[in-house]
Amino acid sequence: MPPSAESMLREARENGLDLRDQYEIDQSGWDYLVLHATATDGADWILRAPRHTDGLYLPAEGRLLDHVRPLLPVAVPDWRINTGTLVAYPKLPGAQADMRWTPTDDLLGRTIAIMHALPTEPVRALGVPVFTPDGQRKWIADLIEQARAEYVIADERLRRWQDWLDATDRWPPDMVLARGDLHPQHLLVEGGRLVGLIDWADATIGDPAMDFTDPYANFAPAVFERLLADYERHGGHVWPGMREHIALRASLEPVINGLYGVETGRTDLIEQAREQLSRSR
Repeated sequence: MPPSAESMLREARENGLDLRDQYEIDQSGWDYLVLHATATDGADWILRAPRHTDGLYLPAEGRLLDHVRPLLPVAVPDWRINTGTLVAYPKLPGAQADMRWTPTDDLLGRTIAIMHALPTEPVRALGVPVFTPDGQRKWIADLIEQARAEYVIADERLRRWQDWLDATDRWPPDMVLARGDLHPQHLLVEGGRLVGLIDWADATIGDPAMDFTDPYANFAPAVFERLLADYERHGGHVWPGMREHIALRASLEPVINGLYGVETGRTDLIEQAREQLSRSR
């Protein structure tokens, strides 16, 4: 049964968190129903419940958060309740960024660089999924084949993707801890400045470019170039062809959205994907 606000509040109370009945529901996420609630002592809390429990979520997320919390210059959630069907943590400072947010300093680039420099063996031991370069390419190729079964995809788009998948020398040889899905709704900002990163369920040891696809799609070109410069200045590796590689990863968005639309019956996503994938670019 899908979660509801009432079932989430009830489970929180069963686990020792007494919340007031007033709350705000956030339906924007694909994977989780989120409540913004206040405890009887006045503290603000975030509650998350998976919309379906079919293994799509990162079981190691809580352990990963504990691992990176003291290592990053921005805040991450501190899970106080984790039952498998409910996560609850004290609300972090800041508010979710909107699509118009532009970094005012180098903190985003610095944070990504620090994360990518972390040793991967301890992260692997936490149970975070691991991709090799070949595994990344196979995952993408499988997504494209699934999309071809559902949508008409322009020949030029397919050719560009196939050339990219075949050109193994254009892919990064070293996999890193990649947060993945750095969409504005997962960035907490205060006074224009990044202060936190939430919702780490998409984290993997994988392609570092995954942490640049959302900034590439949402930032103005000059802002994106500044982000890459900040990343490199703080020790991140910018390899030849990285910009094109990021752009090609970003071009998969209609595939991912379109397949999710088919899975969930979201006609808006299906129509959008159909229109986008029929174009050469």
